[in-house]
Amino acid sequence: MDAKEYFESIRDEVASIDHAKEMLARLKAREGAKAQSYSAGGGGGSSDPMDAINSRIDFEGRLERRIADSQAEVDEACVLLYGADNRGGLAKLKGNRYADALCMAYLQAMQWDEIADVMQCSRRWCIELCNTAFRYIDDVGFAYIREN
Repeated sequence: MDAKEYFESIRDEVASIDHAKEMLARLKAREGAKAQSYSAGGGGGSSDPMDAINSRIDFEGRLERRIADSQAEVDEACVLLYGADNRGGLAKLKGNRYADALCMAYLQAMQWDEIADVMQCSRRWCIELCNTAFRYIDDVGFAYIREN
């Protein structure tokens, strides 16, 4: 896997995290609304209400594990960009602008126009910063960047 493919997979993980967090929030909001109900009885079905609650709790647990697993991959990419102590990685070897552009585009899944605004440069220049960073990572290797 080359650097661009790696960071694209990280961006997919970020989208997965966002989606899972939204689902979790909807589940919790819906549960909150159900907890407010004062009507006697249920929905008329013959299923055990505890089955639905247990099923929801299991699903929430799976979502939370998925979020944690995906977040670990994003954290690993962050170490690649900035080092474990925030004093290394791509930022140290190539420069902060390269690491920041990759971070915003792939670890934060920002749009190019937003990145350009934050970095105060053109959209095209932000894309070029990322492409140059990809080439550099591919040339020196992931291991070298992690170690420095």
